Amino acid sequence: MIKPIFNRYERKYILSNDQKNELQLFLKKYMIDDEYSKEGKAYTIYNIYFDTSDYNIIRNSISKPKYKDKLRLRSYKCPLEPTDMVFLEIKKKYDGRVNKRRINITYQVAIDYLEKGIIPHFNLYMDEQVFLEIDYFIKIHKAKPGAFISYERTALISTSEELRITFDHEILFRKQDVTLNQSGGLPIMDNEDTWLMEVKSNDNFPLWLAQKLSSFALYSQGFSKYGTAYKQLLLGGTTDDYILYDY
Repeated sequence: MIKPIFNRYERKYILSNDQKNELQLFLKKYMIDDEYSKEGKAYTIYNIYFDTSDYNIIRNSISKPKYKDKLRLRSYKCPLEPTDMVFLEIKKKYDGRVNKRRINITYQVAIDYLEKGIIPHFNLYMDEQVFLEIDYFIKIHKAKPGAFISYERTALISTSEELRITFDHEILFRKQDVTLNQSGGLPIMDNEDTWLMEVKSNDNFPLWLAQKLSSFALYSQGFSKYGTAYKQLLLGGTTDDYILYDY
């Protein structure tokens, strides 16, 4: 069953290739491969982030408000057929905790809604309520596709599913032809050997994880894929020129 709601903390770390490899080996003592990442194989995630014509949503996000939200259309394949399933997700962050709600619909239904305003039909009450949140977001912001971002991911999860750790690499950004019908874009990480690790947990870290991160002198930091792309490729400059805020 596809989980429609997540409420958790998400902490991010920038790793070298050697740190990533050593951490993955260590984590497998306590965690198992995610269903999308069997035997540690990477899978690709394709996203369309919605924004206003003047990028007000991401500009608000990188100003680090106490509350912020975003909307994206996500797929695990590209290009797409009309009957392929996609996620339309609304993600909200308040005081450090992230709430993600999503609906799973076909690509054709998503296009009909986003381009023609045709309201999808849902059998489940929860899906309908999540859709109403998404519809309100689009209407209040007049939001349209603003950026394409894809990345390669490997993932581990605890057996209780209360802890999930992902490693993202080859993060690509595109502001033209913002669709899920083609891949490709410009890299947003300065170094090809750099990885983004995200630790997603319902509560505090287990002691074994906290001790391992401390032994590596790794500390969480704000990092936003879309925010970084905006500051580098839309405004100009490099990641060294900016403080990277979490999104």
